[in-house]
Amino acid sequence: MTIELQQARAEDVPELGRICYEAFKDLSDRHGFPSDFASVEFAQQVVGMLVQLETVHSIGAFDDAGEPKGSNFINMWGDVAGIGPVSVDIGAQGEGIGRLLMEDVIANARGQGYEMIRLCQDSFNMQSLALYASLGFDTKEPLAYLALTSEGEPDPAFRPATLADVPAMDELCREVYHISRRGECETLVGVGFPAFVLDRGHVAGYLLGTALGHGVAESDDDMLALLAGHGATVSDAHSFLPIRSGELYRRALAAGHRNIKVMNLMALGPYEEPQGSYAPSAMF
Repeated sequence: MTIELQQARAEDVPELGRICYEAFKDLSDRHGFPSDFASVEFAQQVVGMLVQLETVHSIGAFDDAGEPKGSNFINMWGDVAGIGPVSVDIGAQGEGIGRLLMEDVIANARGQGYEMIRLCQDSFNMQSLALYASLGFDTKEPLAYLALTSEGEPDPAFRPATLADVPAMDELCREVYHISRRGECETLVGVGFPAFVLDRGHVAGYLLGTALGHGVAESDDDMLALLAGHGATVSDAHSFLPIRSGELYRRALAAGHRNIKVMNLMALGPYEEPQGSYAPSAMF
């Protein structure tokens, strides 16, 4: 089978979304974990949003008959390019399509001047771990993907974020991550993703909801307040935490947040470990 890579278009979204849903569900089912995509419709919404964003390189793999066989995405929202989700049709797996999709997005980011490229990988997926390592990615951090309890009480300082908060959010992000994720914040807040700040007369922390979102805070207390508020105000809320931040992780579990799975944060190119309290996204 000959595979051609093409820029994904709006008309490709229904099939690419279906492939994404089925590929993630098949992998998760085989290892006894819940899928990242609750339904075909949700996967299609995510793929559709990424395809329409100019700051995301969206690539599809198509066979000789023009039928979609997989897709990959890389966002260039800030100082670091983030990859995902990548998926290949169940019937076409093992034929090198995933590698082609990965090589394409890496080359695209390199062509736009990005030295730092990152992704998060399911720890139980031995095939993707080997693929990413062979492409030069190094594992940097184990992450716990958590289902947030809805029984917490929102802090009085907890409120929805607005675009006016983004400069302060970016300043705090630079202190913790040592990079800017301003474009990411502007994009996700702008398209209506759940996004929150702790307003203590200044932005003491922020959290962007869904697996695509990340957060940073001035202290572990502030991060726990963000997690509690997010869980109490958004149905079926989730977030990542770095497991090596042991005290924060233990306190999150004690607060009632529940482990779903472990993922590996992987990096290609320079990487400086964040210093402080942070919650990664599904990309980094």
